[in-house]
Amino acid sequence: MKWIEIITLRSLEKNSRQMVEEHLHQLFQEKEAGLFNAIKVYCHPRVETDLSIHILWDTEAQHPSESELGQQLAYALKGLGQLNYSIWVEAVDLEWPLEKVSIRPWSKHF
Repeated sequence: MKWIEIITLRSLEKNSRQMVEEHLHQLFQEKEAGLFNAIKVYCHPRVETDLSIHILWDTEAQHPSESELGQQLAYALKGLGQLNYSIWVEAVDLEWPLEKVSIRPWSKHF
């Protein structure tokens, strides 16, 4: 099952990007990096202190929840400003060329 942890930070600190990079680097040194598919960091195009960190997973978990990595990162960043932490499960996988699209049954996820 493909799922994603999203940690969104609205920081009061001008150097929040640098702090996020430092925390991610430190976590990578402490953990095996092969557990997740990818980590992507997005920034708001107009508000430079707004960041969104996406941890992408592909696991056998039937009911994914906050990972240890996500929890550690959220804990490390919560002092920088307003933090939102959520889990999302992939429901539709669109690939080119597009074929008939169907949303996976919700009962598989809950």
